[in-house]
Amino acid sequence: MKREPAERSLRPTWLEIDPGAFRHNVQRLREAVGRQVVIYACLKRNAYGCGAGPIARAAIAGGADGLAVGNIDDAVSVRRAGVTAPVMLYPTCLPEVAAAVSDLDLTPTVSTPEEAESWAAAFGKRRSIFAKFDVGLMRGGAQPSELGALLAAIVDSPNLTLAGIYTHFHTYGGPEGAGYLEWQVARLREAAAAAKSSGAEIPFVMGSNSALVMQRPDLDLSGVDPGRLLFGVTPAGPLERQLDLRPALAAFRSRILIAKTITAVPEDQRLSPFPAQVGTRIGVLPVGWGDGLPRRFRDGARALVQGRPVPILNPVHLEHLRLDLTGVPEAGPGDEVTLIGRQGAQTITLEEVEATWGLDGLSLLAGLRDHLRRDYGHPES
Repeated sequence: MKREPAERSLRPTWLEIDPGAFRHNVQRLREAVGRQVVIYACLKRNAYGCGAGPIARAAIAGGADGLAVGNIDDAVSVRRAGVTAPVMLYPTCLPEVAAAVSDLDLTPTVSTPEEAESWAAAFGKRRSIFAKFDVGLMRGGAQPSELGALLAAIVDSPNLTLAGIYTHFHTYGGPEGAGYLEWQVARLREAAAAAKSSGAEIPFVMGSNSALVMQRPDLDLSGVDPGRLLFGVTPAGPLERQLDLRPALAAFRSRILIAKTITAVPEDQRLSPFPAQVGTRIGVLPVGWGDGLPRRFRDGARALVQGRPVPILNPVHLEHLRLDLTGVPEAGPGDEVTLIGRQGAQTITLEEVEATWGLDGLSLLAGLRDHLRRDYGHPES
């Protein structure tokens, strides 16, 4: 299975991203939540490594109402991709970039009255802004008891318009998870009471991430901002909603750089971290932990070569990975290797990768480095 070098990249390692799968996932979510619930597709970390611009186009094509990004650089990519839909900025930038925020037509987030005042002064004209409240993560957002003061600062400002309020629920597994979630829901109610007492008109309330979209439909509220589920990564735990999801990461591939058979093992080889044996055929790939692979794979980790599974060998190096090609002795330099995805009749699924790479699906996606080439050649259907 030879592959001609791509004109846009000389490195024979690449990711295959399927925007059509992302669009499909948004469509399934839309069917589940209905038209009355606003969907902000969460595209944190360069759309979890899949590319903010192309994924933003797929999100809107699938029926998302807007996009939420974790830093302003991703917002720039979204706009450069020609997407004009609303873009929410999570708390990730300072008012010193207010001119860029205005030029790009973004909606930033504030957590304190002081932040609101700083953004109002930096804008110099009326702009829309989100207020965030904290239900226990102790990160961005006002405490529920402080939310009224934050909203008052926004309402009283001649330069700010309240787009809505939102929070970030966070869930953990285990028997204590349900009680912790209900504690957060109680803080949501406290925040809603504080908002009402402030006298502010609240046009929009949002709280559910991917896990809660799947587990707690009663918390859809005005809108939802899921991330992982739109990329085809199903949240853990008992799920109230069942969605037919497809992986946005269709494949992770490389090509054999070097192939050699071990003919002798020197006496001092016993000191090597790699247990070489005479007769083993080794394939070396130009990809390593510097690209987002784990430093060590678990037992059973495999790749596909010529449509057949071969073991991955530890340890992993910064830019190189070894395969045991003994079972495919005819494999050689230039042959395509599939680390994730389909090759011939065989498939390495995301679920298998989670088990043998020691990474959950979200960590895997977000950890794949941006210097890897992204191939968007899959049909968007």
